Amino acid sequence: MKEKELKTKKHKMGKLEYSLIILVVVFLFSLIIGRYSLDIKKVFNTLRQLIFGTKSVKGSDWRVFYYIRLPRIILVMAVGSALSVTGSVYQSIFHNPLVSPNILGVSAGAGFGVALGMLITEGSIFWIYGLSFIFGVIAVALTFFISKLSQGQNVMKMVLAGIVVSSLFNAMLSILKYLADPLDELPGIVFWLMGGFSRASWQEVKFILPLIVVGIIIIYLMRWYLNVMSMGDEEAISMGVNVKLIRILLISFSTFMVAASVAATGQITWIGLVIPHIARYLVGSDHKIMIPQTIILGPIFLLIMDNIARTLTSAEIPISIITAFVGAPFFAYLLITRKDSGWG
Repeated sequence: MKEKELKTKKHKMGKLEYSLIILVVVFLFSLIIGRYSLDIKKVFNTLRQLIFGTKSVKGSDWRVFYYIRLPRIILVMAVGSALSVTGSVYQSIFHNPLVSPNILGVSAGAGFGVALGMLITEGSIFWIYGLSFIFGVIAVALTFFISKLSQGQNVMKMVLAGIVVSSLFNAMLSILKYLADPLDELPGIVFWLMGGFSRASWQEVKFILPLIVVGIIIIYLMRWYLNVMSMGDEEAISMGVNVKLIRILLISFSTFMVAASVAATGQITWIGLVIPHIARYLVGSDHKIMIPQTIILGPIFLLIMDNIARTLTSAEIPISIITAFVGAPFFAYLLITRKDSGWG
């Protein structure tokens, strides 16, 4: 029996290694392609110079690589990991494979904060990010408050409260769009909320990367609680887990990561819903392996979507359009074929 378990574990780790190799290949390919293509030899040479601190040759290739292409790709990878991990967290603690990072209203709240910041602060990045965080947290707090007032004893009450809060913030966002200047302010709000990485720079990377890295590390350290809570609240309580406290902690860290992602890149859909299913199908529902798999698969998927968004046409396509076109049919395929391993 032990030999069989070791063989299964080795097989799953092998899939993780293959995924990591694919991520490296997609990462290098993403550095090369674009309207201004870069030579693969120059990319490798520049990466070596950056890693080992040697002097690099300045020029147009260097500026495109270091100031445009590299920060964008790092931001794509960070957001892909954040949304994928939060999706797996929400699906586990709510015992529902159809739950995604926007289920508690955090995406709607953060999106409202972005729009409000663009209207009242004349596009100040600091205030846009700050208000996105604040309203993302307010949305989750409001969801908890409504759930508590309804005297709900199960997670479905919280999910329904999240739908109410999302509708409320979407209505408030519509009011801001209605009040915005249709020639100056409205296009910026709409384009930002549709999602994209055209604004990516080292400023955005320095802002959200530490938050996402810390959040993912903490969630991974709590992987045992995720395994227990995915079996149900009664099972978790019988094993001595403070379900309410652990759920609040996991939701809080997930909220910060989602709010940071929305602030920097707008609302990107389907990543947090589809990727956890793929990871669960590949390596099973043990979060010790599944979380690293989602950390790798999220960037792979989002890098490919971003490459399509910035190269398919002369004008960059908002990435949520691409993720919806790919994610929706793929998720329908998962539902039809029942390839959602780990949910019984």
